[in-house]
Amino acid sequence: MRIALILATAASLYGQPGAPVVVDGQTLWTVRAPLGTFSPEARAADVQSNIIHIADDAFRNPADVRIVPGPSDTMILIDRVYVTSVTDEDARVEGASREALTATRSRAVTAAIERYRAARSAQSLARATALSAGAFVLMIFAFIAIHLIYKRLSTWLENAIDRAVAARKLGRVLRIFENTLEVFLRTGLQLTAATGALVVATIAAAYILGRFAATQSLSDVIAGSVSGAVKNGAFTLASYLPNLFVLAVVAVLTTGFIRAAKTLKLAFQSGRIVSKSFHAEWAAPTYRLAQLLLTVLGIVVAFPYLPGGDSPALRGASIFVGVLVSLGSGSAMGNVISGFILIYMRAFKAGDRVQIGDAIGDVVEQSLLVTRVRTIKNAEVIVPNSAVLGGQVINYSAYAAGDGLIVHTSVTIGYNVPWPTVHELLIAAALKTPFVLQDPKPFVLQRALNDFHVGYEINVYTRAASRMVEIQAGLHKNIQECFKEGGVEIMSPTYLAMRDGNASTIPS
Repeated sequence: MRIALILATAASLYGQPGAPVVVDGQTLWTVRAPLGTFSPEARAADVQSNIIHIADDAFRNPADVRIVPGPSDTMILIDRVYVTSVTDEDARVEGASREALTATRSRAVTAAIERYRAARSAQSLARATALSAGAFVLMIFAFIAIHLIYKRLSTWLENAIDRAVAARKLGRVLRIFENTLEVFLRTGLQLTAATGALVVATIAAAYILGRFAATQSLSDVIAGSVSGAVKNGAFTLASYLPNLFVLAVVAVLTTGFIRAAKTLKLAFQSGRIVSKSFHAEWAAPTYRLAQLLLTVLGIVVAFPYLPGGDSPALRGASIFVGVLVSLGSGSAMGNVISGFILIYMRAFKAGDRVQIGDAIGDVVEQSLLVTRVRTIKNAEVIVPNSAVLGGQVINYSAYAAGDGLIVHTSVTIGYNVPWPTVHELLIAAALKTPFVLQDPKPFVLQRALNDFHVGYEINVYTRAASRMVEIQAGLHKNIQECFKEGGVEIMSPTYLAMRDGNASTIPS
């Protein structure tokens, strides 16, 4: 009964993967049995650390192996430095006697130390450095060759396109697509050159790292990753070629149509194509609409050919997404339609100073769904396009560049001050304010005859619509200074003109 239990325990331990003892990328043995509270992983890490520690000490002789047997385990020492222990449990797991397993592992330790030191000797490092330098030089030459080949092919491609356009005698409109075709072919050539350079760099890096023992494991990881990726990619690509061909055709056609729409947009905007029924201002929004429709159409056509496109899970997910879109697309489509209407109306553009509802600021972005406004306090307000279209929009920048925007502020002055004096002081304060135009000249309106004072409004012209707040602040400061110098009392808040002992409100 006891023998059967021991055999069953040994079989279960032997079936476990265990923890390998690895030095410089080479596995010496695998630890499968624990030792007291130490797990196989902890034991393997301890052995590896001990071997490297002894190998780094040049005064330790790897041939000075000492075997110290004990009641239940045998210790292996190198020059009186502990390396590892071989227990009865290890022997049972490996199916050998403790003495035989100890001898095998002691030889493995000695060989590992010698290999470790040989790989790090001056001769080995010099040879690895020379080989790495040669590999690096070859990599540079390969990069130069790829660059030269790319330049040759790029020049040949450009000349070939020019010859094709000249030979076919394309019309004025069709010639517009010459640049689009060149961009397509040149992009493909650039991707090919970049892929070649990446492959060369990866091979060179794996080779150089593999010459040095300290980086051998990293080289093995790179080589294994690249090899596995190439094998898996080749197998997957071979089985997916038919669908990939369809997706490529859909992608090329969709991208081509989008490029053609962009080319037409640029042609209308630059005036190379003129049409009485299609204004140049419509080119940008029409291109955005065409781009959206073409992209959606391309996705719909390509969806069945995507990886896993025929799986029930993806079909169910697509149905679920379709239901969600159908339930929540009412307001979204309303915002999209409102966005296009606003674009065609040209109510405002990016950079304009506007007031939408209670928000005053500069238009940062006008998308299909929302309009983003950065307020004068540097806060972003996001307004749905449907709300913009349904509300009132004040565009301060619309005429600022031409006739100029009028910025105003009010002040109340007592009846005892002649109005020509007030006008003169207000205009003088306005002309001292930055961003205020000298022509047209500022003007003053008398807006109210109140019980105790007269309400004056100073109006100034400016082309800096985004500086409205600064202009008003400057007006207020300059009005205070000019009225102080002129000895005129500002009656805000209200004061009686007849004095009863109150001090004057003119600053000292």
